[in-house]
Amino acid sequence: MARILLVFGIIGCLWQGGYSLKYDNHTLLRFLLKNDAQVEAAHHFHDPEGEVEVLKVGRGVNDTMDFLVPPNKLSFVNEFASSIGLKVEAKKKNYGRSFEDLHDERTPRRRYLKSFNLYEYHSFGQIQEFLNLMAARHPHLLTLQSLGNSYEGRVMKLAKISLNPRAGNPIIFVDAGIHSREWVAPAYALYMIHRLITDPAAVQPGGELDGVDWYILPVANPDGYEFTRTARSNRLWRKTRSKNGHCYGVDGNRNYGFKWAVSGVSKNPCDKETFAGPKPFSEPETRMVRNIMMENSKLMKLYVSLHSYGQYLVYPWGYTGDILPKEWKKLDSMARAVSDSVKRAGGKPFRVLSAGKWYPAAGGSDDFAFGAVGVPYSYTMELTDGYEFLFPETLLREVLPQFYEGFRTFGTHIKKEFGRDRLKWKAADEEE
Repeated sequence: MARILLVFGIIGCLWQGGYSLKYDNHTLLRFLLKNDAQVEAAHHFHDPEGEVEVLKVGRGVNDTMDFLVPPNKLSFVNEFASSIGLKVEAKKKNYGRSFEDLHDERTPRRRYLKSFNLYEYHSFGQIQEFLNLMAARHPHLLTLQSLGNSYEGRVMKLAKISLNPRAGNPIIFVDAGIHSREWVAPAYALYMIHRLITDPAAVQPGGELDGVDWYILPVANPDGYEFTRTARSNRLWRKTRSKNGHCYGVDGNRNYGFKWAVSGVSKNPCDKETFAGPKPFSEPETRMVRNIMMENSKLMKLYVSLHSYGQYLVYPWGYTGDILPKEWKKLDSMARAVSDSVKRAGGKPFRVLSAGKWYPAAGGSDDFAFGAVGVPYSYTMELTDGYEFLFPETLLREVLPQFYEGFRTFGTHIKKEFGRDRLKWKAADEEE
């Protein structure tokens, strides 16, 4: 028995350390949830061997749930679906073969600095070079704050964008990429940084930087992000890269110290998805985000964590679906205004609801910001619908400007409620 356990421990260590599953022979199955009973049953699906991966959990009736299934588990999953009357769609066979080829990292520095394309996915090193270049070119708008090192030693920098950092403006804080496979989130964060700095309209009276400061952390999990780029077989890695016994990684969005581990988490360090960590804030990456919030708690009025996929915009509470915060109507109203702006720009509207109504999951950054720090507006935004975690670069040019219109609405609402000219806004509303 001891030998068997040792063998499985070694296999687990090898998989977690980099020899991860190959997905070429996996099938992406999609469940179509038609009633509450199916939603409840699907949320309790369990594969005893842990070979079936849940890529997307359905948020309610008429939503979908995605499973990545190896060949030996297809019958098991189909039988489960049949037992509760679920309609199943085989969305993609040989799923791993659809992974994009990685870009060549050996581009000479001079050539790279002249040709950085916002509508491509870049390495963490290239992202850092881009931030440094932008800060050097626009020092009157952009400063970079070094936050510390990730578990593997990568320096993490916060982009702080302001017309006047000493003005005491309300702060909007955005982070991206805590789940490493969600590449579209850092891509949008970079687009937003570039747009805020280079768009002439942003610095004009009434523009995005007039009376609001923006803090943006483009990659909140650089180690995991780089791991997804090392090989096609690692593309779906989600967690950080800290070592926990024989296994690697913590789900950064289950690691925050508010209602930590009370729901929707795994306590198994080898769980590929939702291991909450050995304790709250065990990860240097989540501690850095916590520190940004705490150091700026008096001025921070909006927090948005960028994820993918599914086109959702959700608010606290995430740890439970049984109760809502007393301010939920304000949270809901702002989210719907953002969704409307994205739709007017040609994008798909967001599904808006409390995170816990979807499925309870404790230890999220949005709950921590709202419940522990006191940030009045806090959201998780799931970018894009379709393509799962493999959103094509060719579509970034279309969707990133659409999402930006949503953030312009965020900025307008925060300025209106908390900015220096809020009394003027109030008077204008009363006249209308």
